[in-house]
Amino acid sequence: MVSGEDLIPRLIELYERIDRLYVSVAEVIGLQCEGCDGARCCTVDVTVHTAVEMLYLRRGFFHLSEFLREMVHARALAMVRAKEANPFGEEYRQSVCALNFDGRCVLYEFRPMICRLAGIPHWFVRPDGKRFEGSGCSRCEASGVSFSASQGIDRTPFYHDLALLETEIVRCRGAKTIPKTIAELLVAYSTGPNVASPKDRCYSGANRVGED
Repeated sequence: MVSGEDLIPRLIELYERIDRLYVSVAEVIGLQCEGCDGARCCTVDVTVHTAVEMLYLRRGFFHLSEFLREMVHARALAMVRAKEANPFGEEYRQSVCALNFDGRCVLYEFRPMICRLAGIPHWFVRPDGKRFEGSGCSRCEASGVSFSASQGIDRTPFYHDLALLETEIVRCRGAKTIPKTIAELLVAYSTGPNVASPKDRCYSGANRVGED
């Protein structure tokens, strides 16, 4: 049987492919993130959909010092409470990610795929053949350089490969991963065990990743 922890090396390899392509495309279009406070890309409580990314993010969380974990937990808890009070309110919608400290992600190495792809024009093709395109971040748009989404990153193979990893866990467990936002995950990490629990391993039963 496979576990989420067993799949992390393949997730890291996928992340490395993404990072290499991101750097090469950013150089072509002249995008530099240095000096950006990250507020534009990080003012989103990103939802994580896959068990293996949840586990890898948690691994990073427990690499932080206890002091920093407490700071992250306090920020994440405030975001979760703001969401519970009003998911469409300014307090929640304008919150900067709990992992962003002075424009830097304290779990940069462990950040989810969607964070790694942010900022650059992109496109992807869904399984039904429909193509979707997206623009770059505000800094990218303000550069004055004219380019189309087709000159950016094709996210399709990355989405596909991450879906394959998730499918392995779902088939083994017999249940889908319950999506959670980064803030929700960070709060759960802070109050839960810092080692792999039975829910992180793959059993034939209907254990549901992401359950409280």
